[in-house]
Amino acid sequence: MRRRIRLTGRRQLPRSSVDVRVTEVGEKRVVSLVIVNHDCFSRMPETARIKLRLFENKFSETLDFGTLGKPKATAEVKNSAFSVPTCQLRVVATDGEQKGLLLGSTNTWNLKAGGSDEGEQASESILLFLPQDISPRAWKLDIRDDDYPVVYIDKRIPDPRTWARNDPVFLSCVLPAIIREVFEEILQAGSPPEQAWAKDWMAWADTLMPGKPPPWNDGRPQKLSWLDDLLDSFCHRHDMLGRLVGKIEREIAA
Repeated sequence: MRRRIRLTGRRQLPRSSVDVRVTEVGEKRVVSLVIVNHDCFSRMPETARIKLRLFENKFSETLDFGTLGKPKATAEVKNSAFSVPTCQLRVVATDGEQKGLLLGSTNTWNLKAGGSDEGEQASESILLFLPQDISPRAWKLDIRDDDYPVVYIDKRIPDPRTWARNDPVFLSCVLPAIIREVFEEILQAGSPPEQAWAKDWMAWADTLMPGKPPPWNDGRPQKLSWLDDLLDSFCHRHDMLGRLVGKIEREIAA
């Protein structure tokens, strides 16, 4: 039976209040959770349950880490379909008049294998490439609300991460389309973004066109013209057309 979680009085918890890591143990994926800032939970009852909700595409799973008074260190992920799921910490009351009340929760973030939720692992790239079974498509872009976009590459492609980062056809034909789709999402807001990942994308755009921010107060045609200039700058800096022509010429000469 599905139970509803009541939201009244929810406290916003910082992601830094917990250290969450995921590791591979044989064929199992195990998530560890440690509270590093107990002050964030000081006014919550020790019987409140600690839950970590994972979701990616159409799949979701909730991991139980015990209670604040008796926390569990680890929990196993049962769903093998996850590649880099988005996760959210939730603390839920379990008894008394507050039973079922969501006492606190964090914003969402990407749960990456081998790293924590913040810091170096989270900022290593503004675009993640991950293998996944997405047949019959070769690639698929997932733009998330609170974390960096993910490009899934079908796992049937040999060494998909290397292919996506080095193949001249992908770089010159697919990557500009991915960049366009991400920036169209950012530009829809009509004002400079507040999300951390989107700010990093705007900072990257400034390296290509220094001092030329999007015309936030103008209409869609002006914004798309700015985006066209950005893609031209990106392709010119990395000689995308030259890479593609070189690959084609080598294949013809072979």
